Amino acid sequence: SHLSRRDRAPPKGGPRSEPGGALPRQTLRSRADLEITLELLDKSVYTIGRHESADLQLKGDLVSRMHAAVLQDVEGKRYLVDLKSTHGTYLDAKRLQPHVPLEWPSGAAAHFGTGSNADILVLEDEAGAKRRRMDDVDGTASQPAGTEQADPMAALYGDLPEAAATLVPPKPETAKPKLQPLPPPEKDPRKVLFLDIDGVLRPLHSRQDAFQNTRTIEINGARVPLLGNSEAKAGVDFWPSAMRALRFIIQKTGAVIVLSSDWRKEEVLRDGVKSALEEYDMPSFYSQTPDLDQATTGVIKALHTSFREKRCKEIRKWLRQHPKVDRWCVIDDIDLSMPDKEALRSGSHGSPVFMDSDSEFVKTNPAIGLNMDIAKLAICYINGTEPSEEILEAARGPAPGAD
Repeated sequence: SHLSRRDRAPPKGGPRSEPGGALPRQTLRSRADLEITLELLDKSVYTIGRHESADLQLKGDLVSRMHAAVLQDVEGKRYLVDLKSTHGTYLDAKRLQPHVPLEWPSGAAAHFGTGSNADILVLEDEAGAKRRRMDDVDGTASQPAGTEQADPMAALYGDLPEAAATLVPPKPETAKPKLQPLPPPEKDPRKVLFLDIDGVLRPLHSRQDAFQNTRTIEINGARVPLLGNSEAKAGVDFWPSAMRALRFIIQKTGAVIVLSSDWRKEEVLRDGVKSALEEYDMPSFYSQTPDLDQATTGVIKALHTSFREKRCKEIRKWLRQHPKVDRWCVIDDIDLSMPDKEALRSGSHGSPVFMDSDSEFVKTNPAIGLNMDIAKLAICYINGTEPSEEILEAARGPAPGAD
């Protein structure tokens, strides 16, 4: 539905509501399991997914870790947004474009994936709940109005004959191996991993960028204020492969993690990092680099020729404050290596600022982030061992001019 100009801001006198000031009560309810419900209250964002941190956790095979979200504006309207899920999100048989919210009418069904294995949620208001309870008493099927389509693909394949049913014995469930918690870090560590986040542990433009740190969403070109001040949890979209590689580094080196990423500047983002580390049974990060952009009373703000120089200076300052640290490695998707190694090594530029890619720094490809090949090189740098040619080539690619 098109939002007129007057709908671009909250109405005067507060959000439109039911008599008495309360927002319209609605509940997300699973069509297959009536025990799976979520009452929509005063949060702006409710997440849906397989991950245990999701507000509504679904168990289906087609559900992504963080699959979709329900957004609420100040007028009580609900919107469904797909978070770049693998198998897609469908509302009334229409597949949602990632990060493009679509208004979710009361009584409409949302499918998470397609086919018989898709999880289905219905947005149910009080009238729909009453109608469902009456149907239960009468013994009739509980089917909210307007949700007759059981499968978004039925329009394409509905005329085909049904396949003969074949009984297949279920595969025995195998318990997911539980990770052993890594030992707590030393109180006075000597080994450090300086860690960036974006492009290392998560995509640069990721699932939450549609509404992270914002109070409005865009609907049909209009900015619509969100209800409340809650936001999606940070850290739920970290690459599992990157987290496993990070754990491998910590396990093999005993190094502590020092955040060098801009994520260190926001409490909600720091908490997201802590939660992700806890999920993989790693100790929380040990510290964070200083922010040279912060103005200090009586001190002139430092000037930097580039973002990469500033990040290197922040890391160098942290190291000067912790003189017992003798081995470290920086992992970042931005090239922090020395621009002119020979000049810096000759001492003509004084103390080095940038990182030495032969002993201190490993660069990730921001499209794929941290992987085991890069982790092995970082382990060599932190442990002070010489990396083999195979490890170097796997982490960096073939050397220029190599056959």
